[in-house]
Amino acid sequence: MTPFVDPATLRAGDVLLMRGIGPVSDLIAWFGDSTYSHAAVMVDDGDLVEAAAPVSRRVPLAQRLTQGAYYDFIDVLRPTRADGEPLEDAQRAAIVAGAQACLDVAYPLDALLQMALFAALRNRIPTDARVRWLLRELVDHLTRDDPSHMVCSELVYRAFAAADLAPAVVVSARLDLPFPDIDIAELIREWREAAGKTRALTAHDAHGAMQLDAEDDLVAAYARLLAARTQAPRVLSMPPVPHPSPRDVLPVDLETSPQLRRLGRLPLTLASA
Repeated sequence: MTPFVDPATLRAGDVLLMRGIGPVSDLIAWFGDSTYSHAAVMVDDGDLVEAAAPVSRRVPLAQRLTQGAYYDFIDVLRPTRADGEPLEDAQRAAIVAGAQACLDVAYPLDALLQMALFAALRNRIPTDARVRWLLRELVDHLTRDDPSHMVCSELVYRAFAAADLAPAVVVSARLDLPFPDIDIAELIREWREAAGKTRALTAHDAHGAMQLDAEDDLVAAYARLLAARTQAPRVLSMPPVPHPSPRDVLPVDLETSPQLRRLGRLPLTLASA
């Protein structure tokens, strides 16, 4: 049985991982090889900060807990320092400042397909953890870091990184989830609705969310990766990802980070009429 967490006990800096209801959420979870499709971080005054279409926003937790029609579950993860000790108040305040600096940032709806393909490439196609680790490094190398657009797990990671508390990213075990049974008509409706909101606020980034480097740069990067692999493997016979790109951080990276410990699940209800 999943223990429920009293919402009143949540603290600034706590991470919320959610599973949304609908085909878009199902696809996000599948591509990311995770049970979660959305992430947010608690700030002050009982609010959370999340990246969502059309722009990142601040939402009262009490309001989110009445949205059982839109979320299957919301789990709470509590951050620690790299040494496993609890965060200090000043560190939590720094996370809050980092999250608030990400408010009103556009959601990269047009880049979601590209991110999904990258996620499937590195998380689902390879069966060998070493190949997944290498693909993660190469994808990070190819992806342009553009903080003018932000997805949910990226926002959480950036908030922690701004406080010098970026959670370690590891190569996680595969869930091997079956492809979800998608209602295509509902998927198209969700996508068009979200795309309309995004277009109303921001113009399309002509440069896209990715910048391809020259082939010789990739070869040189691959050689550097091989030369740098002197650290003893620790997770699935592989070391942590040394310098993860915030653009590529997914909910699975947060849920499997050793610096984020699961507390339990929040109680969800339907909004009263």
